[in-house]
Amino acid sequence: MACLNFVRQTWAKTVAKAGHDGNVLKRLVVNEARPGYVHTTLKIGTEHINNHNTVHGGVLLSLTDTVTSLALQSKGIVPPTGASVNISCEFVRPAGKVGDDLHGVGEVVQLGRTLAYTRVNFYNSHKKMVAFGSHTKHMGKNTPTTRFSEDGELELPLEEKEKKA
Repeated sequence: MACLNFVRQTWAKTVAKAGHDGNVLKRLVVNEARPGYVHTTLKIGTEHINNHNTVHGGVLLSLTDTVTSLALQSKGIVPPTGASVNISCEFVRPAGKVGDDLHGVGEVVQLGRTLAYTRVNFYNSHKKMVAFGSHTKHMGKNTPTTRFSEDGELELPLEEKEKKA
């Protein structure tokens, strides 16, 4: 629960800034978090729809950025979590219509000293994959400020080597 609370708090601060995330993704809810993993749900609204009355591809690309960044936050890194080096999203099928839920499952594939590699899968309400993406970030001086037990339930102190990294 500590990891989930941390990610929810950092997300709430991001949304409160009322930038792109606060305007377009304010309906995004973090359902589950453990180190390197998040599960989110977005209630699709009219602001997410294209001319075909389905989720706009740009929304899915924004979600790729956001959900993978939330996965990095689940490793105890406060936003901003770094600068995008590469980001991509593949669209498999229409992602949904107004009122549908869109689920995002993000994970950290590798967190190195300077680069982070992440990915995300998106599912509709019927658990069918609708899109998937990857995101590489340059971490700069962003390092964890805390860490969590493997199940995400407990906050743990940083080890000395983590503090110096």
